[in-house]
Amino acid sequence: MNLQNGELIVYKSAGVCRVVAQEEQSMDGIHSVLYYKLKPISDQNSTYYVPVASAGERLRRLMTKEEVLALIDTMPLAAEEENELPANRRKRRELYAQVIKEHDEHELVRMLASLYEKKQSSEAKGKRISAMDETAMKNAEELMFQEIGVVLELERAQVRAFIDERVQNTCS
Repeated sequence: MNLQNGELIVYKSAGVCRVVAQEEQSMDGIHSVLYYKLKPISDQNSTYYVPVASAGERLRRLMTKEEVLALIDTMPLAAEEENELPANRRKRRELYAQVIKEHDEHELVRMLASLYEKKQSSEAKGKRISAMDETAMKNAEELMFQEIGVVLELERAQVRAFIDERVQNTCS
């Protein structure tokens, strides 16, 4: 994966990042390794270093506008699928962590669909979902909405309304 300075990419669970440099560093004081230096667009105080040699495993290019729109168009289908979340809290926590870590957009959509359904079901019974479920939902939304916003050139606050409107128009 050959990245240029200034290019926006997705770094797994960190979300959208800008490549700010390629630097050779010696983290162990002996061996020199070439790294991509990344700055998350949501947190300019953080910096990530990803070895150029393994960048393909940890980084991916942003989705295209067409891919984002196609992904949004699959959201109603994901909501209709049987996306049963594990009843066991530990297994559910592990699932959430893995989906967030991998940052696969299709798995994030499936997880969000399941969480939205769980939240609606709980609210219909006058209950709330657990703090763990709520946190997982917020983290997954942040990753998804951040990339969608960047690709479609929308402010973060506009993303949900855009998705809702597109889904509504698709289902009509």
